[in-house]
Amino acid sequence: MQQDWPPYVINRPAYSLPDFDRKFDMKKRTFPIGQKVKKCFRCSGSRLKSLLFRHLPILSWLPKYKVKENLLCDVISGVSAGTIQVPQGMAFALLANLPPVNGLHSSFFPLIPYFFMGTAHQMVPGTFAVLSIMVGMECLKLAPESDFSHFNATINATVMDEDRMNEVRLGISGTLACLTAIIQMSLGLMQFGFVAIYLSESFVRGFMTAAGLQILISVLKYIFGIKVPSYSGPLATINTLKDIVYGLPNTNIASLVFALISSVVIITVKELGARYHQKLPFRIPMEIIIVVVATAISGPLDLPDKYHIDIVGKIPLGFPAPILPTVSQWEGMLSSAFSLAIVGYVINLAIGRTMAAKHGYDVDPNQEMLALGCSNFVGSFFKIHVICCALSVTLAVDNAGGTSQFSSLCVMLVVMVTMLALGHFLKPLPKSVLGALIAINLKNTLLQLSDPYYLWKKSKLDCCVWVVSFLATFFLSLPYGVAIGVSFSILVVIFQTQFRNGSEMAQIMDTDIYKDPKVYSKVKCIEGVKIMNYCSPIYFANTEIFRRKDGHISLSAINYVKNHLPSATLSQLELQNDFDIGNGNPYPPPSPTSCVNFHCSDNDLGEQSPDPDQPSASPVILDSQPIPFHTLILDLSGVCFIDLMGIKVLTKMYSSYEMLGIKLYLANVQAQVYEELEGGEMFEEGSVPRCHLFLTVHDAILCALQRSRKTGGCEKAGCTYSHRLHLNNILSAIWSKT
Repeated sequence: MQQDWPPYVINRPAYSLPDFDRKFDMKKRTFPIGQKVKKCFRCSGSRLKSLLFRHLPILSWLPKYKVKENLLCDVISGVSAGTIQVPQGMAFALLANLPPVNGLHSSFFPLIPYFFMGTAHQMVPGTFAVLSIMVGMECLKLAPESDFSHFNATINATVMDEDRMNEVRLGISGTLACLTAIIQMSLGLMQFGFVAIYLSESFVRGFMTAAGLQILISVLKYIFGIKVPSYSGPLATINTLKDIVYGLPNTNIASLVFALISSVVIITVKELGARYHQKLPFRIPMEIIIVVVATAISGPLDLPDKYHIDIVGKIPLGFPAPILPTVSQWEGMLSSAFSLAIVGYVINLAIGRTMAAKHGYDVDPNQEMLALGCSNFVGSFFKIHVICCALSVTLAVDNAGGTSQFSSLCVMLVVMVTMLALGHFLKPLPKSVLGALIAINLKNTLLQLSDPYYLWKKSKLDCCVWVVSFLATFFLSLPYGVAIGVSFSILVVIFQTQFRNGSEMAQIMDTDIYKDPKVYSKVKCIEGVKIMNYCSPIYFANTEIFRRKDGHISLSAINYVKNHLPSATLSQLELQNDFDIGNGNPYPPPSPTSCVNFHCSDNDLGEQSPDPDQPSASPVILDSQPIPFHTLILDLSGVCFIDLMGIKVLTKMYSSYEMLGIKLYLANVQAQVYEELEGGEMFEEGSVPRCHLFLTVHDAILCALQRSRKTGGCEKAGCTYSHRLHLNNILSAIWSKT
């Protein structure tokens, strides 16, 4: 049943853009740089207060905090999430090739600045698997195991000084965290939070999936209890996987049993918890339960000594002594630090925005980058490795009903109690249990392996971005994956803007709407007028394509015709042929009037004299008359910006068409594009007149038809049909050669 739409009737004169601006008093928008700088550096009490509230969001939310309604939920959610933060931090420290105690430090110190500066209320900073493995690769590169190994003649074996190695790697980790923090704080203060938009979702998902696979392969050595040499750089993951496969015959059965039982129990409880989460007051902290049970079984039964199980070992109690970063190492860390800064920020912002959308508040991207940088900066003096949002802990806080940063404060207290008093009891904990915790947390990341199947159906270019990011990250390492993935994403954007297709437009019957005649059937072409649409920015990378799409006659053709027919004026017919040839026009014009000259060769058009054996022949004019067009209208509604190269092409197009007696009109010019045209001096004397710009395509059509009626159409062009026919043959020959 066809819906009855309300009538739409408009009665107004057709406007050119200058007439419209004058009639409706267009305001001149000015953006003086001096005022901007003055505003940026002005100092007042209100500005100081605004900056203080902006950079310390706790001043905004703390006075409004509802203690009776929210405090109990925040405490419960924070304590339950803290029991996840402890084992997860220790597990991810293994990915960073650091001692497990580093995970506790990384889960404690960064929470202090974020409590005051964070804008995502449910966010809990902490270790994240992808960042941990990136830090681990940097530690392996700067402090390989071979530097701490020596041959012991007494026992006739190679011995590694693990204590010295861990000390050096902790220093490297703190130095890297400090450099990463400085980059993040600098970008945040310079309002560069928008850099996250250059990381498309397809890139992020492809990168995260490859990183998840790398993490899974990295923890297999803990799960199977086998010794595997560490690798860094391109193909490190492949070499690690190869060594793990070769080492499977040496699997430690006890470690594998601990890992399998832990995995089965955690997966079962998590699935049941997800199914009955509405009936549970809070999330069951199975991670800490598994850690406690595994430690209680391993220690009293002396299983590490009996079955040679690799364990966490001694965890020093108390706070670590602060250190200063080794600035001399920054030069070699710069690329990794920048990758960590951007990837960590993107992860943090994505999760923060998800929480904000769910609970109805806003997240400030620049403040988030500044808060994350300050968190890493403070922690770097205590040997942490780079952190961002602790995903599992944040989700646990949210699911348990946490409403503010008081939840992260409670998480911090749980970690502090572990560092000061309970860490000693975790010494016999098998590392295979921590490896199982990491592997289970990768479930959602690894499910993204099916992304290409769905992306290919929706967007093949996005699918290509995913695949390139995944392959580069998996085979070449994470920093290379970031660089290649971002570069390829930008190339895809350039490709999409460079090769956008323009189209001819025709009028929908009895309306002022103009659409592509290849798409709609009920259209009519306006006699004497060509309408072209282009839906992309016009800039240096696509100006030549734009020129070809709009049927621009090359300057060489114009010069050729001028040289051979100096007394003739190019007619509209030739440009019409240029539009119709090769464009698949569904509305081809009538067959043009043609002239056959047997005495003119393609090699020397217009100059070779007739053959003396043949009688002289005059051009034969057929009865059919071509329908010339006198106006070309460019619909620029899809053009969002134009650079100087684009302005130059438009100006040349106008002058070329003007030589042919054809008017070039621009319609639907956006305000910003108009300012760019004006700044590029397109409307200077001798260039495009402002009166050739129109509000809409229909305004331009009406003015073109009125002008045509007043001037008598193409008969005023100043050339006879025989001249135009001869010109047509010349241009056809030129185009056949080019």
